[in-house]
Amino acid sequence: MQTAQLKARITSHMEAQWRSFAVVGLIALTLAESGMATAASAPVEVMPLPVSQAGQVEQTHDHQQTDLVNDLFDGRNGQTPLPVARPDFASIWGGRVVGVAGPVGRPDLMDMLPVSTQKLAELVQRETGQTVESEQTLTLSSGDTLAKILRKAQFTNQDVASVSQALSRHLNLRRLQIGTQFTAGLDDQNKAVALKVSLPAGRQHASKTGLFFVDHYVLRDRSEQAENNRWHAIKAVRPVDQIAVHAGNQINLSLYEAARQVNIPLEAFDKFVRVMSFSVDFQRDIQPGDQFELVYENAVDRLTGDVLTSGKLYYAGIILSGKRFGFYRFTHPDGRVGWYDRNGESAVRTLMRTPVNGARLSSRYGMRRHPVTGFNAMHRGIDFAVPTGTPILAAGSGHIEMAGWNGSYGKYVRIRHNSTYKTAYAHLSRVASGLRRGSAIQQGEVIGYVGSTGRSTGPHLHYEIMVNNRQVNPLTVQLPAGDGVPDELMARFETEVAAIEQKMKDSLTPDYAGVTLQQAALER
Repeated sequence: MQTAQLKARITSHMEAQWRSFAVVGLIALTLAESGMATAASAPVEVMPLPVSQAGQVEQTHDHQQTDLVNDLFDGRNGQTPLPVARPDFASIWGGRVVGVAGPVGRPDLMDMLPVSTQKLAELVQRETGQTVESEQTLTLSSGDTLAKILRKAQFTNQDVASVSQALSRHLNLRRLQIGTQFTAGLDDQNKAVALKVSLPAGRQHASKTGLFFVDHYVLRDRSEQAENNRWHAIKAVRPVDQIAVHAGNQINLSLYEAARQVNIPLEAFDKFVRVMSFSVDFQRDIQPGDQFELVYENAVDRLTGDVLTSGKLYYAGIILSGKRFGFYRFTHPDGRVGWYDRNGESAVRTLMRTPVNGARLSSRYGMRRHPVTGFNAMHRGIDFAVPTGTPILAAGSGHIEMAGWNGSYGKYVRIRHNSTYKTAYAHLSRVASGLRRGSAIQQGEVIGYVGSTGRSTGPHLHYEIMVNNRQVNPLTVQLPAGDGVPDELMARFETEVAAIEQKMKDSLTPDYAGVTLQQAALER
């Protein structure tokens, strides 16, 4: 009899447990059908539920039998136990497709912001419905403030306060750069209704769909009230196209003049000179009839066609008396940018032959009559005639061995580059701030400024290269090259070279010396 009662109680308990799971399943099914939940995104978690009265274990005087029943149900004293894992309801809907919500990626700024317009009036009409009848453009100059700029453009004092408050949510008004442009939109009553802020070039952003600039606008809220001083700020994206330009020219008067004739941007030309300065003596090597070429990139406003920024150089080449030098830009996996010839040899040399820009070679290495003493003496360096204050660059990386006054040399800097090479710079007007013995220095870093201190007749730089502590001719000494492209990166380098040469073929190319740059590239 006791055994039969025990079986009956166990059966009743199990029926109650399955009834609980059935109720939970029906609830989940109802929610799924109504679109309020899915198995993947909102699973139902089963919590302990009391067993119904019909299924409860009756209390008896036989405690041993009651304990046996409870043990069979995980010792939870009459409560339905939690399942080991959350129930997978998707597995019980035969053939039903269950949606799974994956992780949401970071939104693209190009998708979040409105697109700017070619004209300010178009954006104001689109965003507020107001009409701009005239525009006034002002540029931030030294000593200007935002308030001063706005008052020039018919903004009232209340407008100035409201516009400044709205714009400060997007920009640090205390750090606006010189050259920032402000375009004010005025209605038919000559009342300011909009302001566009154009930051200086160079602040471009990248997205999954391309490059863009961000324009900042402050718009007067549309209102029927005559005195409406409420303004709000918005951002808008200005898409940018990257256009490769392949340009070059024949050199007649000077390299700079030849570059100016074909409208090469100053940024690209400056980088070209820096890359070539290791291989070319611009004072001595260039002859009339020599040629040069470069490939650079312009950032072009897709809305207006205006060139916003330019100067990213990809290739620098020059032909001197029939001898070609050409170097390609290559980005290493760690982000470093290097310049290499077609074989992967570095354009960089241990030392620069010309450590000052825009210089004229005024005195060579060797015997000469000293301009001050009048006696013949060995000139153990070369002199560059340059205006006072022109920055002097470190010819190579190393450590400062001396920085200060050095007798007839005047203010003087000497750099130890390694156990073999040193360079010296004399007659400086001043040494760069913070430079002292032992300071680490990088190639191309400013170490001082041209002057005429010591035994000197005028502003110039006296430059020496020392090999094993002996001065040598800086114009003829053989300088070791920097590290080339590692073998394991040559395949990647060749891919980038091919891409650059494709830019040469695809771009519009001018003629020079009767040979197009495209043909010159193909002959390479």
